[in-house]
Amino acid sequence: MSLASSIFSDSQSRVYLWLFGQPERSFHLNELRRLTGLGSASLQRELNRLVESKLVNSERLGSLRCFRANPQSPVFNELVALTSKTLGIVPLLQDALMPLTPRLESAWIYGSVAKQTDTAQSDIDVMLVGRDLLLGDVLERLVPIEARLGRKINPNFYKPEEFFRRRDEPDSFVNRVLSQPVIALIGDAHEPARIG
Repeated sequence: MSLASSIFSDSQSRVYLWLFGQPERSFHLNELRRLTGLGSASLQRELNRLVESKLVNSERLGSLRCFRANPQSPVFNELVALTSKTLGIVPLLQDALMPLTPRLESAWIYGSVAKQTDTAQSDIDVMLVGRDLLLGDVLERLVPIEARLGRKINPNFYKPEEFFRRRDEPDSFVNRVLSQPVIALIGDAHEPARIG
């Protein structure tokens, strides 16, 4: 069981990721249905609970019913922080690493976070494949995310040719990582772009 799933139900995770993960935004009902992948009844149940408890505001804009995290709620800041630290890992890392492209060809999370067995003390393991990546550039992007999440991020990075060579070795660390669940951040974990 992951840290997130020990705190939130599956339905809550899907709803909180959007409402408290992007608290500055308003979402209409159909948009939330599409983003969360929840059925109408499950989504309505979660939204009704949040609105009744005043954690989320609901308003009508024309024919649309819109929802937004309530910044006046006494637990607003805590919910935003908790959502970010448990459910918001992927978007935070994607945003942080995106400026390193095109030098960064692919990146993914592996280990306990990807396997959904992480705890509050678990590090976040990230593998990066790219050309001319400098440790200083990578850490400059990741250290602020560590502070925000309150969790250590362990980057491993390879040049493409080294990645492919190690992937072709049957018992390599790269092969062990790829044989387990991974969460893609940038590109394809199993087939980074081959640049000649």
